[in-house]
Amino acid sequence: MIIENIILDIDCEDGDAVAEAERRLNKLGKSAESPSRIYKKAIDARHKNNIKFVYSVIFGDAGKREINIARVSEIKQEYRPVIIGFGPAGMFCALVLAEHGYKPVIFEMGDDIDRRVVKIERLFKHGIIDARTNVCFGEGGAGTFSDGKLMTRINDPLCGFVLDSFVKFGADERILYQAKPHIGTDKIRLIVKNIREQIIKLGGEINFNSELTDIKPEANEVIINNADKYKTGGLFLAAGHSSFRLYDLLASKGFAVEPKAYSVGVRIEHKQSYIDELAYGRYAGHKNLPPAEYQLSHKKDTRGVYSFCMCPGGTVVNSASEDGGLVTNGMSCSSRDGLNANAAVAVSVLPEDYGASVTDAFDFRRRIEESAFNIKNSFTAPVQTLGDYINNRTGNLSKSSIKPTFTGEIIEYDLNSLFPEFINESLKEGLKNFDNKMRGYFLEDAVLTAPETRTSSAVRVIRDKISLEAFGFAGIYVCGEGSGYAGGITSSAVDGIKCAVKYMERYNYK
Repeated sequence: MIIENIILDIDCEDGDAVAEAERRLNKLGKSAESPSRIYKKAIDARHKNNIKFVYSVIFGDAGKREINIARVSEIKQEYRPVIIGFGPAGMFCALVLAEHGYKPVIFEMGDDIDRRVVKIERLFKHGIIDARTNVCFGEGGAGTFSDGKLMTRINDPLCGFVLDSFVKFGADERILYQAKPHIGTDKIRLIVKNIREQIIKLGGEINFNSELTDIKPEANEVIINNADKYKTGGLFLAAGHSSFRLYDLLASKGFAVEPKAYSVGVRIEHKQSYIDELAYGRYAGHKNLPPAEYQLSHKKDTRGVYSFCMCPGGTVVNSASEDGGLVTNGMSCSSRDGLNANAAVAVSVLPEDYGASVTDAFDFRRRIEESAFNIKNSFTAPVQTLGDYINNRTGNLSKSSIKPTFTGEIIEYDLNSLFPEFINESLKEGLKNFDNKMRGYFLEDAVLTAPETRTSSAVRVIRDKISLEAFGFAGIYVCGEGSGYAGGITSSAVDGIKCAVKYMERYNYK
């Protein structure tokens, strides 16, 4: 039984919600089943002078959320399933296959998490990049070096399985009921390692520094690092949104790859304490309130402008995946205790904006990334105050009370000259409009760091809607954000699970 809509004052604790749920049950003449736990918790901050917590409490055993497989055949596979990529989609695809006895073989282009941390620190501190191991590539995928957000707009029962799994492998149980769950980059690194060790314990195999360089579908074979050949009993393509070489390879092999809309913009930073005041009013800093988040959007004609991947108490990071191009992203640890809040503010880029081909989709954002890099021929990020950007000027960065957190060198630069005019126009209109929705958001002191170009995949690999196999290629599954079917950790994990389930319904490995 679930008792919903338990509204408590801001000074109350989670235990008070359980006590109130029990009181309501007793009033109904029912006895509380054991165990009980918080089912959902949200903050109602619509009235800043009267902020409340809203709870749901569940009584009784909610039951283990499991994967259901409806066998449609028992085709025996001689070879083990192969997974390309060990981000959320590949990781959860592998975990589910391993838990059901399929002993998958995983190939990840980048390093394991420990070596990955070392190489990323080298990039941040010294501007030296490894094109195979960086914020985009390596064990855990791009989400491992962000905020570890688990929010998703999809409404799928498998989301619960993903959250349960994260808790099983080390996440705080509060993610099971928080309205906006997150893990933090510091914690998710350990969880990723624990999942890897479980897959290996169950008979799976994980190979790092192993790039897929060719596919021979007619021979059920993949080529790794231009040398090693592996037979497959089913192939899962779960690479990330920055795996340009892979998508070029797929197109050359006859896979149906099409360009899609994505977004380009900047990272904006305010002081976290300021965002807390805007969101919580006089309750800003209250011990029971987390650092405030926001999600804002505006539509300019047919083009959207929206905040994305908001990182409370976070850092703006160098998210480049290749030399000669600069990319930014946001990252925060589980405590979210940094001085600044940062978020992407991005503008929709449509296929007709860049030429409507797969090559054009990649080239459009690559030109922006290269232009940013070429300002100083290094990973030096161009930065500008919001007031200066709006007024087409520079000179006020040193006067701003907000200090940029970018993980490297910065240079004050007019971002108007970095972006096409339609992006500048939309960004400016959107940023001004956001102030109507969150009064005070448009702060001339706010700092913009550019460019944010990897908000999602620029392409989609077409797959059958029922089998989830790549169109025209039986036994080859495309999944996750990179293939164009998810956005973020949870939805990517869910998509990887769905592909694993579809495979297990048809094939068996003995």
